[in-house]
Amino acid sequence: MNFQKSIIFFFYFFLAGTVATANCLTFDENERLSNFCILESVKDTILDEHTALNLALKLKREGYFGGLKTSDWSTTVYPEIGYSSNINGGNPNKPLVLGGLDFWGDPNLIKQDGIVSTLQLRANNRSTFDEGKYLQTDLYASYSYSPKYNNSFSNAGIESCFSDKITLKNSIDICASSSLQNKEISENRSNTLSLNFGNLSFNENIGFSEGKLGIIHLGSDEYSQNQLVLSWDTIHRKNLFSAIRFRIGDPVNDQLALRYGLDINISKIIMNRKISLKLSNEINDGGILFGIDRSDVINKLNLQTVISQNASIQVGYTSHNSSIDYFDENYPTLSLTMSW
Repeated sequence: MNFQKSIIFFFYFFLAGTVATANCLTFDENERLSNFCILESVKDTILDEHTALNLALKLKREGYFGGLKTSDWSTTVYPEIGYSSNINGGNPNKPLVLGGLDFWGDPNLIKQDGIVSTLQLRANNRSTFDEGKYLQTDLYASYSYSPKYNNSFSNAGIESCFSDKITLKNSIDICASSSLQNKEISENRSNTLSLNFGNLSFNENIGFSEGKLGIIHLGSDEYSQNQLVLSWDTIHRKNLFSAIRFRIGDPVNDQLALRYGLDINISKIIMNRKISLKLSNEINDGGILFGIDRSDVINKLNLQTVISQNASIQVGYTSHNSSIDYFDENYPTLSLTMSW
């Protein structure tokens, strides 16, 4: 019996039903959780050959059934049209008011906003070593151009994560990433190193979940900071996925940095379309400008969905309120992404 037939034989006689499995496959935002959901959902039921083979190929990417025979590469290039609130990395077009005095900046350094056309490049590599043990590397690069200002900016980054299933339901992830944004006036670099411990669980009334406890070390051009991260992802028994992440940052002397952050992601199938709602709240403090303390509160709302087989759209809104009015801003977010 060859390898492919042995996989099908395994699924036919020991695994399970397609109704619950479809939920696990639809909400695949968390790969480990999705695969755990599949393995638990498909017990004691027979699958058709096509479904069994597709599930087996998905699980092989996490090291099951012998894993991937060779390192797997995938590359995607796609265009995107969207709105940028700061194309050139400039300053707000208003005076900085401190102590009753108005300070006006160089008019040549005022920020530009408007529609940009973007070309995105993404490449992914996966190597497996054993069940639940794999190395995932993601690279991205983008070039955005504004016809209105005849100006452009670029983004690039890389992230590499080693994932290890240390017990049946417990895992550890070690990740490192680096990113660079280059605009006409400003340049921003950041590097992160993170360690996460995860635990998978199942609750009859709620569904399949993964809780994580992590530590992130963030380094940027201006400061470095350690952050504690708590997260809880759930594929619910019914048509719903939810993810909650809470972040706490160490105080950074005389630098505006994250103090608390809360991110909520909810996905649901509505009228045969997957719709994702993302909410974010950040409190940043510790900044000082000419002897005046600065703290910021940033709220974001984003709604994303697929509008056709090859297109998705994302709309949203960002509210940035600062203790120094000069840094207050509110703007929409919009992007239309095409893929083939």
